[in-house]
Amino acid sequence: MKTTFFAVLMLTALLVGSLTACQTTAEPLTIREQDAEKTITLETGDTLFVELGGNITTGFNWFPAPQDPILLNQVGEAEVIPESDLVGAPGKIVMQFKAVAQGQTVLHFDYKRSWETDEAPEKSFEVTVVVK
Repeated sequence: MKTTFFAVLMLTALLVGSLTACQTTAEPLTIREQDAEKTITLETGDTLFVELGGNITTGFNWFPAPQDPILLNQVGEAEVIPESDLVGAPGKIVMQFKAVAQGQTVLHFDYKRSWETDEAPEKSFEVTVVVK
């Protein structure tokens, strides 16, 4: 009886250890404005955070351009993190993406006002993303 219980316990521990080893252990990668024009390499299933400076109280926001091909899915809405509690304070706009397919694409963002469709963006950010 004790031998059977011990064998089941050991088998369970071995199975749990094997399943844990199969999980993705990669830390999420965060890129910022200083990473512009770089090539970023991810694995399928990895998480990418894009953190760009901005101030949405001015009407400006970062808008991602369509990818070709689509290798990254945006997860949720952008999060705005102000630099201070002051009304109108600038801060960071953080977007999260999940790598869903292998290949290479350009991840491009324009900082603009959504209603100013005939105006050039205030600034742009672009990286090349390779998903393996």
